[in-house]
Amino acid sequence: MSRLLPLSLLCLALLPGLGFAEGRQAAPSEKRAAAANETAVDISAVRDKLVILHDSKQHYLAVVPFGETDEHLYYGDGKQFHAQRVYGGGRVGDTEWDRIFWEPRVDAPWKGGIGFRDKKYTVQCGSRATEFEPLAAEEQAALLKVAAFAKPLWTHQAYALARDSKGTYYYVDRLREPENNKAFRLFAGPRGSMKLMKMTNVVSDSQGDIFATKKGELRLVLDRQHPVWAAGKIETALTSLPMEDNHVLIYTDLGVYAGQRLGTPCDDLL
Repeated sequence: MSRLLPLSLLCLALLPGLGFAEGRQAAPSEKRAAAANETAVDISAVRDKLVILHDSKQHYLAVVPFGETDEHLYYGDGKQFHAQRVYGGGRVGDTEWDRIFWEPRVDAPWKGGIGFRDKKYTVQCGSRATEFEPLAAEEQAALLKVAAFAKPLWTHQAYALARDSKGTYYYVDRLREPENNKAFRLFAGPRGSMKLMKMTNVVSDSQGDIFATKKGELRLVLDRQHPVWAAGKIETALTSLPMEDNHVLIYTDLGVYAGQRLGTPCDDLL
C-alpha cells in the first residue's frame, strides 16, 4: 500500500530550490524573457522626446532629434528596436542635425548615417539615400506602448585578419563585451567560402596571439613580426591586413557573416 508524504515534507518539496523541485529546468519562454531583460534599454527618460520615423515599408527609426549625438538612436521593425552605435554627428541650431552610426559595410563613415536638413529626414546607406517621415502622433503613441528597445544587436568585433600568398584568409573576431574577453572565433578559407574553425585560444598577450586546436595540429600565430598558419610541422607565412582598411571586405565579400543582420538601418536600406 502506498504511503502519503507528511504535509511538512510535501511543502518542502514544493519550495523552489529544495527537495523534489530542485531539478526543475527553466522553460524556453522563461529563458527568452531572461535574455530580453539582459539586453533591454530603458527609454523612460526620453520617451516623450522621441520621434518615430518610417519609410512606409515597415522600417522604423526612433531618435531624439536635437538631443545628445551619441545617445538614443534606434532602428527596428516597429515591434523590436535596437540601439545604434553612434560615432559622430552635429547640429546647426534647431534647423539641421546628423548622426553617424556604426556600419562596416560602407567605405566611408558618413555613408552610414541619418540627417535632418531642409525639414526632411534622410538615411544614408552607401550610395543610397532613403527619405523617412514622422509617424502621426496617435500612431507613434500606439507603437511606443508595445515596442521593445534593446542594446545593439551585433555583439562581435573584428580582431585580426591575415592571408597567405594563395588567397586563403584567416580572420578572428571576439565578443565586444566584457572588455579584454577571450571569447574568440577563428574563420579560415578563400574569399566567400570561409568556415568557422574549432579552435581554442591558448595564448594572448602583448607579443601576439596563438590560436590552436586542442591537439595542436592546426595553429594560427599572430605575432607582430611574422604571422603564420601552421598545419602540423608545415608553416605558411601570412600577411597581416589592417582592420580599418578592410572592414567592408570582412563584412561583405569574405562571407564570414553572410545572411546575418547587424541591426543597423543598412540591413534593409543598403
